[in-house]
Order: sequence, then C-alpha cells, then structure tokens
Amino acid sequence: MNRKNKWIIYGIGLSLLLGGCMNMGNGVDEKKNSQNAGDQSDRLASVQEYNGEGFSLKNGQENDKIAEKNREEVEKAVKGFFLEQYKTDVEVHNIVGNVDGASVFVESIGRPNFHTYAVVPIDQKEKKILTDQVYSLEGEVENAISSGVYGLIYEDEFNELNRVLEEVIKDYPYTGESIQAINHTKSFGFGNEYYFVSLFDMELSEQIVELYLENPNTTREEYKELNLEKLSPESINITIQLFKNKKGSNPTTEELDEIAKVIENAEGLTYGAYNLLLHDNMIGEVTGSGDKDTTIERADPDYIIKK
Repeated sequence: MNRKNKWIIYGIGLSLLLGGCMNMGNGVDEKKNSQNAGDQSDRLASVQEYNGEGFSLKNGQENDKIAEKNREEVEKAVKGFFLEQYKTDVEVHNIVGNVDGASVFVESIGRPNFHTYAVVPIDQKEKKILTDQVYSLEGEVENAISSGVYGLIYEDEFNELNRVLEEVIKDYPYTGESIQAINHTKSFGFGNEYYFVSLFDMELSEQIVELYLENPNTTREEYKELNLEKLSPESINITIQLFKNKKGSNPTTEELDEIAKVIENAEGLTYGAYNLLLHDNMIGEVTGSGDKDTTIERADPDYIIKK
C-alpha cells in the first residue's frame, strides 16, 4: 500500500479507494473528488473559516435529505450499533448522504478517544431508514480503536507533541484545522487539529481490539503490557498536517526543512514514523481535504523517524 493510499484510507477514514467499496455506501472516489474541487476556486474555503459545511459524498444528495428528515432515528440506530457491536458510547457529529444511505461520523465518549463512522442504509424508493442494517466497513472501527488506544498509552508523549506543534505555529505562519471541521469530516481514529495516528501492524491492532472489547475500561497500564516498543517505527505513522495561516500564501521548502528539523530534534515524543505535510490556506469544501498541487511534504520513504 503506497503512502497516498495510506493517508486516504486511514486518515480520511472512508476507505475510498478500496476495491468494491463504491457499492457499499461509503461514498466517493477521493482522488477524483479532490481534483474536481481543486478546479473550482469557489469550492475552496480558508481553513480558519471551514467548519465542514459543504462536505458531501458522491451521489448522496437525495439520501442526505432523507437522513436529515429522520435524523433522530439515524442517530439512535448508530448509537445502538456502536454500543452493541463495540461496547462504546459515541457522540454523533455529522450525517452525510451517500449513494446507498448515510455515513454517520462519530466520536467516542471518554477514553480512549477516536473518530470513526458507520453507514446506515436507506431504501430510497420507500424513503425508509433501515435501522436494523447499520454496518461499518471491515476494519474501519477496529483501526480507529487501535489508534485511540495507542494515543491513550502514549498520552504524555502526545501532549509533548502538542506542545511542540503549538510552538511551531507561534514561530511559523501556520495553523491547524478547526475541531469542528474535524468532527464533521474526519474518521481518522486518534488525532487532533494538527495530526492523526495510524497503526499498520495488524497483529497488534487485533490484540488491542480484543482487549478493548473484553473490557472497554482497560487501563493505560494494562495496555502497556502489550510491549509496543518491539514494533518497528514504520508500523506507527503520525501524520502532521499544517496550513498556511494567510490566504494567498504557499508553503516553502525552507519552512518544510526547518519544521522537520524541529520534529527531529524534539525530545519526549512517541516513537514512530512521522509524515509532515504543509498546505496552503485553502481547503476543499466538498472533500474536506487540503491536499493540492501547492502541498509539499516530508514523508514515506523519507519519514522523520523517532525511536
């Protein structure tokens, strides 16, 4: 799996490029939609102003209307699904129509913290919400759980990363996404306005999910017994995304090199392979993505490795 596909599948969280999923109600071809949005300047918004409004999935307009009219029913079905299948209370942030139903973006309540989503099928002809058929794409919620648990285990180290990035945006003309935009458009597991975390060790993910489902209140200390230090750094990706804080300005290679050096020299961060992406100030209203021709990056295979 190449770098671009990793970010799309695990970062945006809709598994948009996986074969067959276009017919499973997840929505839209991310690459195509990003290109279309990028060709229309009126479909771009400043990252500081973007709150997720306008985010949509391919061929989902009709189901979006049906889902919105039955919002209470959709929310109840999704909350019940996560409680029954994953023993997790969730908050519903956004409901977005897709070709076969509605994608419902949620956030776990309490710890571990993670963003993910589920799909509620809709009988468009009957305009009926199929509340007994709610599902998630294979591995989607499990990946989010393992990401959230990793964030819990290394809570202190991620707090230090937060501090480092807060210093970066003081010293350089950058900012992150708004929490509201993240809640409405992302299902990346554990993360915040500056970064998200992806695990690519399936054996570890399965162990984490098994522990979580046995007891969602498993403590941080109990999770630490998994001995995650034995993993290679490349199996843990921390993807940092920053946006220029003024319209009309583009990131520079000098800024990329200097910010990468800050990450390299920082102490007390969790081990892993760090990707660094710098975007201009604009974000696609439809896709919720900042990736465009002006984006520059330090990434796979040239990770910033922390051991």
